[in-house]
Amino acid sequence: MLKKNFRKVPRQIILKVKQSESRYFVAGCLETYSRTDIHDGILRHLDIILNDNQLEFPKEKIPESRRGKYSDININGQIIKRYDLPKETYSVTIEAPNYGDSYKGTHDVTWSKKRYQRDFIAPHLSTIKIECLDTSQELDIYTFKFEVSEVLDKESQDFESRALECINLLQENIYKSDLIEAGSTFSDYLQTVKLTWEILPPGTKDEVIQRIFRGIKPTPEQIETATDRYNFFTKLNPIKLVYGTSGFQRYFGALLNEELVVFENVKYGNAIYVMFENWQELSTKSRIDLLSGRFGDNFNRVIHRKGWKGEIKRIIKEHKKAT
Repeated sequence: MLKKNFRKVPRQIILKVKQSESRYFVAGCLETYSRTDIHDGILRHLDIILNDNQLEFPKEKIPESRRGKYSDININGQIIKRYDLPKETYSVTIEAPNYGDSYKGTHDVTWSKKRYQRDFIAPHLSTIKIECLDTSQELDIYTFKFEVSEVLDKESQDFESRALECINLLQENIYKSDLIEAGSTFSDYLQTVKLTWEILPPGTKDEVIQRIFRGIKPTPEQIETATDRYNFFTKLNPIKLVYGTSGFQRYFGALLNEELVVFENVKYGNAIYVMFENWQELSTKSRIDLLSGRFGDNFNRVIHRKGWKGEIKRIIKEHKKAT
């Protein structure tokens, strides 16, 4: 299941912000959706629809409060109980029937209670700005740039708390988020998802796991997935292993010969790719390009479902036979 909210700003994002020379950031991300997904209403909550095969979407949208905790806070604000302050006295009034019979009339009954003091945090009413790379009617895949309108100052005292709310606003509506330097263009966003590769001789399992997750802290599920892929890839008798990075995403694969490579994102749930001729050039394309389907003649994309490993072996066998 996709992660909906973060309890705190991910360590990788904080590290990236600290290393950047920029002072101002926004919560933003790129994401791709198929024509079928949009037609089925996956983005209807952001008013992104296909109407008579024409893609329609607003330039910006305030997310609906029902999308989650942070979407609700963004619209309605938040009440904070002050457990650090003494309790305050407040009055409670109800309407009670006279002599237990409302036909005889009613009267107010008031009494005092104690409660923790409360602060009201006004809503920010941030919008999600929406751009689309190409709105052509004939496309099967659409690429969107989503960006929260609030600009974050990394030198401010509340930077992390505000960043947390902004990235969770995206998480609840897009299931994806990042912090990007303010003022970044669509092209700048695309650069953040470029794949860069290292090609190295096979190493031990521990060496491989350490190299894949260099600079980030993996989850137990990611380590388990990477270990499974290591075992699978080594059974394919690779001449070398390949390690890819795209922002904070980690890709891992096997080079079977100079014109045949198998790789995938180590995050469970992604597809695995088998790339053929000119894979070095193809793999420099952005992840968005890889998912767009425009390079379908140069690779196979296999979804993780029952029997996917057998499907990969079949594709490799057929390719080797053809060459």
